[in-house]
Amino acid sequence: MHDTSSAAAPAPAAAAPPGRAAAGRGPVTLLLVVASLACLDTLVQGLLAGMLLNGDVASVDPHGANAYVFELLVFLQVVAAALVRRHDRRLTWPLKATVGILVATFTQTMLGLEGSLAAHVTLGVALCAMETALVLRAFSLRAATPPAPR
Repeated sequence: MHDTSSAAAPAPAAAAPPGRAAAGRGPVTLLLVVASLACLDTLVQGLLAGMLLNGDVASVDPHGANAYVFELLVFLQVVAAALVRRHDRRLTWPLKATVGILVATFTQTMLGLEGSLAAHVTLGVALCAMETALVLRAFSLRAATPPAPR
């Protein structure tokens, strides 16, 4: 008889789903923070837009100024996504998504400056949804951890 309790091979660790693990906690954390702030800012923009549509003309200047804050946050989002991509070449979706949101953001600002209200409001709602989807997906990212020593 031989003792199998001590000779058993360790169970293999469960493999992470492809594209979910990213190397480096810093870039992932930066993306999470900036994307969360941008997502919250879309809610502020929606509030200011609602006030404006309700007839509060004094909210037009804060709405316009906050649009540039949102553009800055989205640009920083792209930088954070590029850093995530730099650490893990297989992880392409954050950069693609943030660049798409950046293009939509500049389009949104242009539509607002031109006074195209129907398209501006519609794209604003879509940007809020895109930011929310980005944040939810980004929270599924986790920093890759080195294997435990044996």
